[in-house]
Amino acid sequence: MCGIVGYSGEDEAAEKIYRGLKKLEYRGYDSAGIATAGNPTVKVEKGTGTIDEAINDISEAEIDGNVGIGHTRWATHGGVTDYNAHPHRSRSGDIAVVHNGIINNYEELKEEHLSGHDFRSETDTEVIPRLIEEKHRELNDFHRAVEEVVDMLEGSYAVVAVKDSGEMAAFKESSPLALGISDGELFLASDVTPFLEHTDKAVFLEDGDIVRIEGGNYEIKNNREIIEREVNHIDWDAEEASKEGHDHFMQKEINEQPDTVKRAVFQDHSDVKKAIEMIEEADTVYLSGCGTSSYAADLGAKYLREAGYDVISEQSHEMEYWNNHVKDDDLIIAISQSGETADLLSMLEGVDAPVLSIVNVVGSTLARKADHTMYINAGPEIGVASTKAFTAQLAVLKLIGMTAQSSLKEARESLIKSAGKIPEVLEDNEDTVEEVSEYLQKQEHVYFIGREKGFEVAKESSLKLKELSYIHSEAFPGGEFKHGTIALVEEGTPVVAFMRDEGLEDIFSNAKEAESRGADIIGVGRKNMGDFKHFFEVPEDENSEILEVAIFQLLAYRTAVKRGHNPDKPRNLAKSVTVK
Repeated sequence: MCGIVGYSGEDEAAEKIYRGLKKLEYRGYDSAGIATAGNPTVKVEKGTGTIDEAINDISEAEIDGNVGIGHTRWATHGGVTDYNAHPHRSRSGDIAVVHNGIINNYEELKEEHLSGHDFRSETDTEVIPRLIEEKHRELNDFHRAVEEVVDMLEGSYAVVAVKDSGEMAAFKESSPLALGISDGELFLASDVTPFLEHTDKAVFLEDGDIVRIEGGNYEIKNNREIIEREVNHIDWDAEEASKEGHDHFMQKEINEQPDTVKRAVFQDHSDVKKAIEMIEEADTVYLSGCGTSSYAADLGAKYLREAGYDVISEQSHEMEYWNNHVKDDDLIIAISQSGETADLLSMLEGVDAPVLSIVNVVGSTLARKADHTMYINAGPEIGVASTKAFTAQLAVLKLIGMTAQSSLKEARESLIKSAGKIPEVLEDNEDTVEEVSEYLQKQEHVYFIGREKGFEVAKESSLKLKELSYIHSEAFPGGEFKHGTIALVEEGTPVVAFMRDEGLEDIFSNAKEAESRGADIIGVGRKNMGDFKHFFEVPEDENSEILEVAIFQLLAYRTAVKRGHNPDKPRNLAKSVTVK
């Protein structure tokens, strides 16, 4: 989810790249850098922190040249250090690269093609300029070298490379990249915001595209054939563009989930293997988080129990009161989007057991404290209410559980298949989401019920609705709902039931019992078993909780908007709870 800017024209590149990076800072802000090609050298200025911290004074930076690239980073491979900041250069320094995404086979590429190289960073990116340089030595042609390297890469990426001669190339696979076209100058960027002040003409590159830029001209190839891509007229302002056509960041982040779930499951085999080894060596495994992450922990506990492990899940602020029971040979799996959650960090202070962290922010306090970390790679989440980070957490937890039972390949394929269903599920339920949000916006109370994994989905769905729409909402196990709370049901009370295969007949009975007391029952499942007021259909899928959650994220979003609330910034809430 990093931000990329490239420029080729007649003006000084560094200033235009700097201004463009400032408009992409929402995509990543742990480090930044700029490289320019001022024949005969490639000059680089980079560092940790925000763009202004990494590049102290752009007017005085010694990075002159008419061609250049820039990057603002959200770390995935390697911590937040000057060396890990982009751009990365080749061994000789003649080629520089910026990269958004993940190169899954970077370790294999190092071993097979770059065994004699002394790498300066911990990133997956550094293999790219070094491979291009090696191929350039063979072919004596920068652009042919780029084409050869693209065929070697596996993963999700958008890459822009520049040579000291001023030649520039870009290529993408499952990661956004746009080409901006103006008189005498060309731009490349992760979205159109960096070049809107210069041009409203853009080409949205597609997977497999390789762009060649020289002397103000460009050429696009796909499958080694020259092709034409449509030049679009962009009628957006900068803020609209950063949301990529969506009304709110939350809406954008909901729709990003097919990609973020896929990114989450492309974990290095060694990281998954290490996590499973830690689990197998532990007497008892404890999963802990707060808020949405605590529901991911609850589901993660069920995934690991299915794999045969002894697992306990507890919210961090409660676990802190009895963490003295955690033994040195146990394991804590700590889950957090930010890695800065105060209650979670405080709970960990009182234990000596090893910690496996599942976190989004590289270099966060939790990541530094953990014995081993698996990053969910969701990218910056701007909306306060977690959406894509939650489903990415589920994906990583389920990847571990399924790999322990079968293989990483099978687990990965299963989750990728489920991720691909998210757009279809949201589209198929579009009319129902609209009807139910119209109905819910007038309600004062809503109850969610579920059994087994359906209970965790009910809790997360209820949380999203209450924190965005400010409607009172609670979730209960289906079997517990009738032990007291059903007394609150009266004519017209909405009750949402998750009709999953586990305990299907029992949860249906719970829903009908509420209906007999006057409730308006709303169902979620593979098929409508009865006379529900509304029903959301979810296809059969072994990871169906991800699909169910996506529907209710969208429902909460729509309900909040209908009630006149800003879903990106719900009242009284913060993105990262850093106080107890």
